[in-house]
Amino acid sequence: MEIINKARLTRDKALIATTFLTGGRISEVLLLRKSNFDLSNPDVVLVKNMRVLKRYEKKGERMVNGKKRWITELKKDYRTFPILKKEPPVPILEDWLKGIKGKDERLFSVSRVQAFLMIRGLGQNLYPHWFRAQRACQLASEYGFDLHDLMDFFTWKDIKIALHYSKLGWKGLAKKMGVQV
Repeated sequence: MEIINKARLTRDKALIATTFLTGGRISEVLLLRKSNFDLSNPDVVLVKNMRVLKRYEKKGERMVNGKKRWITELKKDYRTFPILKKEPPVPILEDWLKGIKGKDERLFSVSRVQAFLMIRGLGQNLYPHWFRAQRACQLASEYGFDLHDLMDFFTWKDIKIALHYSKLGWKGLAKKMGVQV
């Protein structure tokens, strides 16, 4: 919340909140429309059919400089998942959604570069993908998501990716040992 509150514009606060809450890549978040969100449940915001980028399907192989290389094709993939309404950034997202008129209108009219520069301006070690990693860590440490839960939430196909993102840090490790921090 401290980082979100550093942003000057309401749009920027909503963009950061959405990036964190969805755990999405900035390109995926920028594709979201109002119609991707269902606010009707009192306990959760349901994110429906969020586009997953960076998903490829092997179509064949070819030789390049004596080495086999895959021929791939971008695969259209989507994910649907809940976000608990009790999470602190949710009211920012809900208020932003209420301000969007058409249900098929995009949430944010900024480019990837503009989003990057805005986030980078909030701290020299901040990048859009940092929020994705923080979300994975939060889901593991606060909600007890195991590797399979993380794979389901983010639609990861490889357990190595879940291992990479699920690092708990010292607080998470202390909680696993029964120490309150």
